[in-house]
Amino acid sequence: MDVQVQRTFTTPPPPSGPPCSEVQPTIFDLVAPPYHVTVLFAYAPPNPTNTTLLHALIATIPRFPLLTARRILDHHTNRPLFLTGSEGNAGALVVEATVSSPLSDHLPLTPSPDLERLHPPVDKATPHVLVLQLNRFACGGLVIASSAHHQAADGYSMSLFLHAWADAVRFGAAPPLDYLSNHDIDVVPYGPSAIAPRRPPRCEFEHRGVEFLPLDAAPRPVPARVHPSEITNLMLHYTAKHVAELKAQAQDRYTTFETLAAHLWRKITVARSRAGDDDYRTALNVTVNGRARLGTDSIPKGLFGNAVLTASSGKASARAVVEEGTLADAAAMVRAGVRARDRRYFQSFIDFGELHGDEEMEPMVGDEDNVLLPDVAVDSWLHLELHRLDFGCGGRLVGILPAHSPLDGVVVLIPSLRKEGGVDVFVALWDKHAEVVRDIAYTMK
Repeated sequence: MDVQVQRTFTTPPPPSGPPCSEVQPTIFDLVAPPYHVTVLFAYAPPNPTNTTLLHALIATIPRFPLLTARRILDHHTNRPLFLTGSEGNAGALVVEATVSSPLSDHLPLTPSPDLERLHPPVDKATPHVLVLQLNRFACGGLVIASSAHHQAADGYSMSLFLHAWADAVRFGAAPPLDYLSNHDIDVVPYGPSAIAPRRPPRCEFEHRGVEFLPLDAAPRPVPARVHPSEITNLMLHYTAKHVAELKAQAQDRYTTFETLAAHLWRKITVARSRAGDDDYRTALNVTVNGRARLGTDSIPKGLFGNAVLTASSGKASARAVVEEGTLADAAAMVRAGVRARDRRYFQSFIDFGELHGDEEMEPMVGDEDNVLLPDVAVDSWLHLELHRLDFGCGGRLVGILPAHSPLDGVVVLIPSLRKEGGVDVFVALWDKHAEVVRDIAYTMK
């Protein structure tokens, strides 16, 4: 793929507000992964011009000031800190590029090294919270690559921004304030003060040892690693009919997410050659959005940032998950883990931040490039409405793809763009396991 960068620039920070402001992270930000999440959105022609896209971006992004921030590490606490304002060298990084081939040559979007050229490389040294690349293909096709730092925004918040930007393109300018208010994207002050603890705060659950390491934790053991080049990313597609068959096998008692997550957990465990192992303990970890659970008393409507925690099925032997248990049994474990992250748990986590926020905070899950663990991490984009992202001009969304993941055991469920519907599944696994999953992913047992 011949990708030529035409221009790189930084958007101006919001015109209002102080010249430089330090924004402290919330307790949710501190437990979020410290890396950018990159997603590609492919549109068949016709599409709006780059000038139109950028005009709408600059009109919209002031309503999401954290996306114009620069992320640094506080030298005293080693915690992330967001600098906003012109004197903080803030702003989103934007790259404009052209591709000499037609978009159709690269569809359907499937993980490949070529596609990595459609977004700028991001790493721990990348200061910009938001990095965008607009890729214009010879046919008029367009791929928008969005990279946002996870400690500044979760998937729900990024979906709000992307839809607001797309709406601004279609309106020809920033949407009116009453429109934004009706779509849960009011301007909300960001930072720890926006998340309300109870008075007095109280911890009903133990969060050290779950979200954060205990204060007296021993040094992390050196994990088993494989080189990122040994991690294969693949896309699976489950038709609506196949999903219905799996749900029937699970006694029609579980949601699409619960059923597919359980199915993939079992298949990955088989691919790891652990299906009959009593000593191999495995868990399914799920990202849970706390906004609906908490309500506006604890998290303001339209708050931009993080409000997610990880729910776990709990450790079970591989034999119990695959050979002795059924799909329904695995789905029941997924459901129980998700439901345990209820309002009380989220509120306890907020109160924990109020009571212990000045203490050392090291997330339980480290930021290793790759660790061979027995667990599976599943994220659902099924309700983010990303498949309805419309920048106008008649351009049809023809592809959604997470960028390359070097992590073993990552699964993302995405609404399929095919006419018949269904669910697309992004999977990142050690290459020797990925090939097995590719062969057995659609088997019913």
